[in-house]
Amino acid sequence: MSKPGISFLSRDEIEDIHNATLAVLENTGVKIASKEALDILREAGANVDYQRNHATIPGHLVEEALRRAPKTIKFCARDPKYDFILDKKEPHFTTSGFAACITDWASGERRLSTSEDLARWIRVVDYLENLHLSWMSVVANDIPAPMRGLIELVTALRNTGKHIEPEAFDAREAQYEIEIAAAIVGGKEELRERPIISAIQSPISPLSYDKGSMEASIEFARAGIPVVSLTMPLAGETSPVTLLGTVVVTNAENLGNLVILQFASPGAPVIYGAASTVASPRTGVCMIGAPERSVIQMTLAELTRYYQLPCMLAGGNSDSKTPDMQAGFEKAMTLTTLLLARGVDIVDGLGAIDSANTMCPEALVIDNEIASAVMRACRGLEVNDDNLAIDVIHEVGPGGIFLGQKHTLEHYKTEIWLPEISDKNTYTTWQKTGSRSMDKVAKERVRAILTTHKPKPIPEDVDKEISQIVQRAEAEVLRKS
Repeated sequence: MSKPGISFLSRDEIEDIHNATLAVLENTGVKIASKEALDILREAGANVDYQRNHATIPGHLVEEALRRAPKTIKFCARDPKYDFILDKKEPHFTTSGFAACITDWASGERRLSTSEDLARWIRVVDYLENLHLSWMSVVANDIPAPMRGLIELVTALRNTGKHIEPEAFDAREAQYEIEIAAAIVGGKEELRERPIISAIQSPISPLSYDKGSMEASIEFARAGIPVVSLTMPLAGETSPVTLLGTVVVTNAENLGNLVILQFASPGAPVIYGAASTVASPRTGVCMIGAPERSVIQMTLAELTRYYQLPCMLAGGNSDSKTPDMQAGFEKAMTLTTLLLARGVDIVDGLGAIDSANTMCPEALVIDNEIASAVMRACRGLEVNDDNLAIDVIHEVGPGGIFLGQKHTLEHYKTEIWLPEISDKNTYTTWQKTGSRSMDKVAKERVRAILTTHKPKPIPEDVDKEISQIVQRAEAEVLRKS
């Protein structure tokens, strides 16, 4: 199979980026608010200054961490039919995450999201065939902050059989999330073998790691839960304005995190993650639908191929406030360039508008279609006698019609992409069927999904156990507060 692809960096250029990253880690270093993480680095041989919460990491520790890190990672799901492998062979898609707002299911007005919105959103993700996993796309603003993460995780697990990516703000929350996931698969050792969750944990750019998030990452790593180190530097503000400088900061934050987790738990499943982008020169606001972001993400894709690390990179994003033409071109651009970069294991960003501050149900359905089309384009073609079709060309001959040929019927399904919501009819037929725009068709599809689709339920006894874990966590949180 011949697949189209983009590879624009030479081996020497990639190694220049790698060496620049090593220089940053060894000379500039990183700030870490966690004594546990600093202890891990000191014992590994890093130079640690506890008073400044600072560490410099020698290059040989990075090389050792890269040797220890697994090159393939299995993402399991509550329903095993949704299991998949991160091995740089096929892309998988997920939503964007942790937006405080959603466009209302009926009115389309932007408002704060709730736990019920999260439940509905996850049900739509469960239905859409090109959404392979989901993180907590919208925030449950109606839940008190100390309990929010656990309630969001349970809500997601109850509404999909697919893999889920939560976040934890400290080690104790991570322990409870691990306990909940273990209850579903039958125990903590079973969870290590079948991780149905992975953790999104983000460094703070530039080159800093929060205490709670860092110690949560260590808990997840030691439990065998994949950790996505999702770095988010913003060129011109929290990283250099040059795209390459932003790549170096992104890479340093990922490799610094990798060192900590590999020396905390050798062989821990760690995913290289990035949502790096640029700031607007006019306003300073984050631009996630910018062409520069595509260049950054494609460069990072090449780096992860060089390191042979599983990765989760950003695409399918838009700064538009509605699922309009701007959203369409920005999402298609960032998805297409990222998939052409090859080797991307997970693409995050589907369903997001408003610079990922708002999730939009119609956009999620449209993005599912865009992902399907882009995957078809990136699949390429296979050069063989059957596909060259010399015999059928000869049989039909000049002026003939291929429509009724057996060869045509056999290849239609595999060769020609068929959309679910895009209109490919004549103008007259489009008028007769209601002259509906794509966003209206998508809204109708969302309504139909929520009306008819029922995710596979959690067994009653397991769900009862999960409720008891949540009650224990709530009692502990209330006691502390």
